[in-house]
Amino acid sequence: MTGSSTNKTNFQMNKKFRWLSAAIIAGLIGVLVSCEYNENSLGTDILPPGDNVVVYHDTIFEVDAYTMTGKPIRTSEVTYSATRLMLLGSLHDTIIVRSTAEAVTQYNTTSSYQVANNLEIDSLFLALHIYDFLGEMEQDINLSVYEFTERIYLDTAHSYYSDYDITGKYNPVPLVQKTIAPVNGTTYELLIEDQEFIDKFMAVQADTNIFYNDSIFKDYFNGFYITAEPVSSDGTMARIQLASSLTRLTMKYANDSTDVDSTAERDFSYAHFTIDQYSSQKINMFEHDYTGTAVEEIIDDEESNSPYLYTQGMSGVNTRFSFANLQEWIDQNPLIINSATMVFDVVPEEESGILYDDLPFRLMMGTVLEDDDYEPVYDYFVLLSSDPNQTASRFGGYKKAESKGLFSDTTYTYRFNMGLHFQYMLDGEKNDNDFILQLDDGMINPLYSKLWSNLPANKRRIRLEIVYLKL
Repeated sequence: MTGSSTNKTNFQMNKKFRWLSAAIIAGLIGVLVSCEYNENSLGTDILPPGDNVVVYHDTIFEVDAYTMTGKPIRTSEVTYSATRLMLLGSLHDTIIVRSTAEAVTQYNTTSSYQVANNLEIDSLFLALHIYDFLGEMEQDINLSVYEFTERIYLDTAHSYYSDYDITGKYNPVPLVQKTIAPVNGTTYELLIEDQEFIDKFMAVQADTNIFYNDSIFKDYFNGFYITAEPVSSDGTMARIQLASSLTRLTMKYANDSTDVDSTAERDFSYAHFTIDQYSSQKINMFEHDYTGTAVEEIIDDEESNSPYLYTQGMSGVNTRFSFANLQEWIDQNPLIINSATMVFDVVPEEESGILYDDLPFRLMMGTVLEDDDYEPVYDYFVLLSSDPNQTASRFGGYKKAESKGLFSDTTYTYRFNMGLHFQYMLDGEKNDNDFILQLDDGMINPLYSKLWSNLPANKRRIRLEIVYLKL
């Protein structure tokens, strides 16, 4: 293992030196040509006789690509953040028909409930904090909360994914339903009047084993299953914060421990059963319906001749691609790649039906590994390691407007800098020629983009723009 690591480190150092040399030479020459010899001799007098350098600028259009079903993503607790966002609701349109998000959460026991006999519950309500809404904001949403009946766990041995099957794991009779008007940054209170659920508290009112041990508590109270159904035909998606201190189950109660005087009236107290980031497991479930859409006709079809490709959040659809003529470039080695930019052009909104403002802010490009897992390309890792903001912004992937002039429509692209990765591919250091394009924040973002594919007849095409030197 040590020898392998050492070789890899040496290789990176050599590449860094070659890149630095190429950059200096290219800067001195300052001339780019398109696969043609440049007679300009500017700067060549500083090189040894016969060592003139030619800089090439080429574009690879031979990219095989198709739209594929996104694989389930892990949506159980991984960030341990109190501000984590989760999706709840559904969106509808002619491209995807329907995308739905639902949630499951546990809640914790609390020391604010004082165990004693003669329990009386005055009220029980779930407060749900919604950070913001996406989609239609002028129409109401119907929230429903059900009792979850399956034991789930927050530990290293259990992971839950976006395709988690909720069937048979909840009581189909809602604990509470409420119609709300979407207002960003609002905490909604849902009064639970289901007597069967209230009786579960009554049955264990003095049981110290349940209320003093969180694991036993969760064995008895498994949690909630929460759904949201928009009234609008276009749909609305809420982004909720379950681990917020504002989201909690509150019980107004009285028992022998709260009665502090001899008056006839009972003394009520409040117990808050919180949902935190460290001990309450949470799962986001996503489901998509493409019935009758153009996406349904091309999804997972590697031979599709569609002019379009799609990427969507919520583990919907991704774009998978590879370089069809990679071997031709490998045969040209040795080359020094000065830059390699992967370009995806956005279909104009008048043709796509997607407003530019509704496009995802950033996409992410990665490689597909042998076990079908994904990892970002090498350039992303290198840039991330030196970025104090931990965004690797220089890697790209952002929605970018490109002006074509005063009287021309503005077009949009997503561009990725993958020079290091492509160099390693040519040098045989990376043999993966299988890439994935997906949303950077797909777990909390239901948006999607419509891109030009690789068809020669397209107005624009997927491409890799390269600047390089031949050695």
